[in-house]
Amino acid sequence: MEPSSYVKTYQHYLRDRCPTIEEALLTQVAEIIQTTHWDEPQSSLDFNNVAVMALLEAEATKDVTTREMYLDMAIAALNEGADHPLCTAHLALVQSLLADRSDAVQAAFSTFMMALLPAYAEATIPPGLIFLPQQWRGYLPLPYTQLTALLELPNGYQQSVLLAGEVLCQSQFVFYNSSGLRFLQLATRLFPASTLLNLHLGISSVMNAQWEGVLYLHLAQQQAPSVAPILQALMLAYKNLGQAEVADYWRQRAALEPATAPQWANLPPESPLTYVPLENGLQMAVESSFQSIVTGVLLAKGTWFEQEMEFWRDHLQPGMTVIDVGANVGVYTFSAAQRVGATGRVIAIEPFSRCVECLQETRRVNSLEQVTVCRAAASDHDGTAYLSLHPASELNELVSDPTSAGEVEEVSCFTLDSLVMQENLQRVDVLKIDAEGHELQVLAGSDRLLSQLAPIILYENIAGSQGSNRPVAEYLLTKGYQLFRYQPFIKQLHPIQLSDNLENSLNIIAMPSNKI
Repeated sequence: MEPSSYVKTYQHYLRDRCPTIEEALLTQVAEIIQTTHWDEPQSSLDFNNVAVMALLEAEATKDVTTREMYLDMAIAALNEGADHPLCTAHLALVQSLLADRSDAVQAAFSTFMMALLPAYAEATIPPGLIFLPQQWRGYLPLPYTQLTALLELPNGYQQSVLLAGEVLCQSQFVFYNSSGLRFLQLATRLFPASTLLNLHLGISSVMNAQWEGVLYLHLAQQQAPSVAPILQALMLAYKNLGQAEVADYWRQRAALEPATAPQWANLPPESPLTYVPLENGLQMAVESSFQSIVTGVLLAKGTWFEQEMEFWRDHLQPGMTVIDVGANVGVYTFSAAQRVGATGRVIAIEPFSRCVECLQETRRVNSLEQVTVCRAAASDHDGTAYLSLHPASELNELVSDPTSAGEVEEVSCFTLDSLVMQENLQRVDVLKIDAEGHELQVLAGSDRLLSQLAPIILYENIAGSQGSNRPVAEYLLTKGYQLFRYQPFIKQLHPIQLSDNLENSLNIIAMPSNKI
């Protein structure tokens, strides 16, 4: 392959990710490519550049086998050049892509610290090519300026520091916890012009009750004055601060353009729900508060963070039937509804009244008649139960003793077997269970469902501060299921044994033997 072909490929990548990129930077990148020894790499920087091109090819292909081949090529090249900080930073990036987050953070932090001194002590090495994954760009209408900021640096050490910082920021499982907040603060110092990072840091701070985070929301709004998610974040932040007039000011700012005003701008700030886009134009009703994890995540990212969402989107097909136990406000429910279509069916089971209102509203505004919303809890018996309420509704859980649980709601409960009979379900293709530690009871009430309809099961293995849900794994194995951990990017299911450390898997996919 001639250098001119590499130039064309990489410049196409840059124009796609950075539509406003300047010609001078494209020329600078072309010079790096033309001086690289592609056929027989002679330096660690050559190996970095070879790896970057392989990563571009891996991301561009939809064929999983070809993607894995290019990924292996990239890893081999990065290992060959592992004495170069750009190679070690890109290796950490690959680990993050494959959801090896702990290893990614350790490798990126090590690279960051080692490159920090030479980067700012006037030591220089030539700059190299940079790869940043499409998924890191996010789904919001905001520019991803980190890529151009990295390529504009004339020093490879400085590139390595900034790239490692971005890997640290992106490798966090969630952006809003204490470690995510820590690395977001680092990233915004490295990329102060990033509107996206200021938005993320502002939302993360507010979700942690660090109200000075509103400053970062204002910085984001100054950088991108009319972007709806930023205006909505400001509206919600001031609402949560109890400043209703200021909240309404930001709502009115969003409503100034009737032709493009977002749907949420038509709601008064005191509304208990708001709307956020999910995917494919779907408007999802969510709780109008940053106490809701879903609201904060979707407003910051435009999508849900769990790696199994990739499996969910790829596996579901038109005509399928899906049951979503513990649907909350419906991230999985309505992603499924779009994929099973009008010929399929999605049953969302959720006991919390406010989340049920969101589910019903999303179903209504998007005309998704294939969705059935059941206000109840799935369990091992039919009757009543008590739901302990938390400020973040995602952490609500069923309790046996309501007198020691603080605020509770009394809710109906039923078994999934009784639901199958009541709804006359002839097929259930996928069952998702997120019941905050109540998963075993849900399965205990699903004997007929598991034995006769044998759905694929995606269940939460770790709920809050609880350890792994080992009893669920043991139970499913007795029912003829095999357990898997999903690895994103290369889209592989890796078998899990009971002897494995289950603490590393937030969710587990259980497959009946006839569907493996």
